[in-house]
Amino acid sequence: MEKQIIINSTHNKDGKTSKLIEKLYPNSKSIKLIDYKMELYNYDEIYSEDDEFLEIIHEVLKYDKIIFATPVYWYSMSSLMKIFFDRLTDLIGSEEKIGRQLMGKKVEVITSSNGNHLGENFFLPFMETVNYLHLEYEGGKHY
Repeated sequence: MEKQIIINSTHNKDGKTSKLIEKLYPNSKSIKLIDYKMELYNYDEIYSEDDEFLEIIHEVLKYDKIIFATPVYWYSMSSLMKIFFDRLTDLIGSEEKIGRQLMGKKVEVITSSNGNHLGENFFLPFMETVNYLHLEYEGGKHY
């Protein structure tokens, strides 16, 4: 059985996305991005000692599959997930050796919202990022 980790990007620690994760993946490791300090991406790729992005990535590297979980905010991923995705740029730049270790991992996306209003391209940023990083996209599902 493959080991999987969930990257939870909700701003509400006990909200619907967190409850969905508990229901669908009760025995899986989950990281709540709200609990970590992640600085915004910058072109110099230099961050303060307080930045914990690489700590998250080192934890993710222990798993075979990554499940990105995000509420839908204004027809898009949460701002925490967007910051995380922007920071993936570091993994093809200054932290390329670490980024290469992600290659081949499986990726799934789950979303949650009060309605069924995802546009047809909602999952496009996930799919294209996964392709760019040479990961394996297993699809997205909305709840």
